[in-house]
Amino acid sequence: MDDKIDLTPGGNGRDLKKALETQSDELIQARLHAGNLKAQVDSLRHKLETIKDLPYGMEAHYDLKSLLDHYLEVILRITETDAGSILLVREDEDDGTGRLDFFCASGPGSDKLKGWHIAYGEGIAGRVASMGTAYFSDDAVNDPNWAPEISRTIGFDTKDIMCVPMKHGGRVLGVIEVLNKRGCPFTRDDLDLLAFIAGHAAVMVENARLLAGYEEKVRHYGTLMDLANLLNSTLRREEVRTRAIEAATKLMEAEVGSLLLVDAQTDELYFEVALGDEGTRKMMKEIRLKIGQGIAGWVAQEAKPVIINDVQNDPRFFKGADKKTSFVTKNMVCVPVMTKGKVVGVLQAINKLDDRKFTESDRQSFESLANQVAIAIENAKLYDQLRQTFLDTAQALAEAIEKRDPYTGGHTKRVLKYSTIIAKHMGLPTQEIELLELAAVLHDVGKIGISDLVLGKQGPLNDEEYATMKTHAQSGADIISHVPALNNIIPGIRHHHERYDGKGYPLGIKGTDIPLYANIIAVADSFDAMTTTRPYRAGLSVEYAVSELKRCSGSQFYSDAVEAFIEAVDSGEVNVGE
Repeated sequence: MDDKIDLTPGGNGRDLKKALETQSDELIQARLHAGNLKAQVDSLRHKLETIKDLPYGMEAHYDLKSLLDHYLEVILRITETDAGSILLVREDEDDGTGRLDFFCASGPGSDKLKGWHIAYGEGIAGRVASMGTAYFSDDAVNDPNWAPEISRTIGFDTKDIMCVPMKHGGRVLGVIEVLNKRGCPFTRDDLDLLAFIAGHAAVMVENARLLAGYEEKVRHYGTLMDLANLLNSTLRREEVRTRAIEAATKLMEAEVGSLLLVDAQTDELYFEVALGDEGTRKMMKEIRLKIGQGIAGWVAQEAKPVIINDVQNDPRFFKGADKKTSFVTKNMVCVPVMTKGKVVGVLQAINKLDDRKFTESDRQSFESLANQVAIAIENAKLYDQLRQTFLDTAQALAEAIEKRDPYTGGHTKRVLKYSTIIAKHMGLPTQEIELLELAAVLHDVGKIGISDLVLGKQGPLNDEEYATMKTHAQSGADIISHVPALNNIIPGIRHHHERYDGKGYPLGIKGTDIPLYANIIAVADSFDAMTTTRPYRAGLSVEYAVSELKRCSGSQFYSDAVEAFIEAVDSGEVNVGE
């Protein structure tokens, strides 16, 4: 048999040639496929090498922002994209109804995204967050889910986009999006790789939130303890209530706060204290709520705390306060203040800072603070009652002494009133004013030891009688010295007849050596003595008495006290004879 190859038409040579050509094409395709496969393997190896050094845990020297910034940098490099961002679900709105905040961003115009946020369902990123599934588009601007507002704002021309959710425990914590892949379109490998990184990033976000939550609780408890100590460091009612509001706003990180107290006689709530400018505080003081009226009234009626993160749409909300003050209430946490099982007030924190919502953790902390406020208010109330009882007892003693001299009736009350007015105009703190009041009430207690013949004499005193009268200052100090709790007011009693030039009694001290209480009482005492009718002369006019104070200012009297008293006279605060 002849084995020669027949190349004529229809011969076997042509079939062989065709076969060889086919094999050659297949070999070329195989080599190309092998080359592509090698390129893919090299690319994958490069990507794996790139991501293997990514931190997957919260290290002490990293915060979440720096970690996710680093992640985004790596993501852009391995996906070969021009821009990208990581958006996180707002921590108090991770129920699928809230919003996404741009947490990290990189690429042209990304600096303009700082502080930007989008709603669930808005744009491709919002869709991924709400659906919890990945999404990519090769033609973003014509995609029905595309929201072009952000790109227009930052001046970025988006072509294609790939977006994956960051999920942990079945919840979407955020999304990662990359834009404008260089060269070829996005592939399934890109999507799988981004989803892999997103999973690890979600773990970090969750851990960071847990850590932040723990640290926040520690901070809250520490703040609560500090505020409780601050509240209990004073027994003065006004300070307790002011500190209560300051504590409420600080602890709750709120814009403003208020304390409403129950008026048992009218069954109403009134704003005892509220933060804000003076005009706002004054207007708030005019507002009263019936028990059950408004959110605060409801809390007082039900003795239950409440969190309302959409106040304007709550049917219980009393809009009158906002209308009166032009303030806009957005959200609030409101808790009852209770003592002995009875609601005595309501504590409010209004408008969580940075547009956040109040949480159950806030409510728990706020209730703890309200308990401390209740104790402080009750202690202050008891202190006020005790102080007033003591003051009333001292006044009764002073009035009993005055009854021995019918021409000086009411002198103690007037000196007390004038002294308090002077102290307030001098800007003395409340604690100092309270001590001054006691000193003023008891300034003449030493007269209990003066003979009726001298005390009630209807005419000028002779030298011997005057010497006897002068002993009342030291005698009063000696009497009060038997009450250790009143040691602070003894100098005011002993020296209220000293003169600024040193010509007074009992010790003849002068200038700054004279105690402040004594200087103030001296002005008040002298003014009343001049304007009160005595057996030997009629009371002098206010104008004359004021002129005498001015004339003797700096010699007989402490000039600052005289100046403060004249300010009070000019403002109409001094009513002679009352």
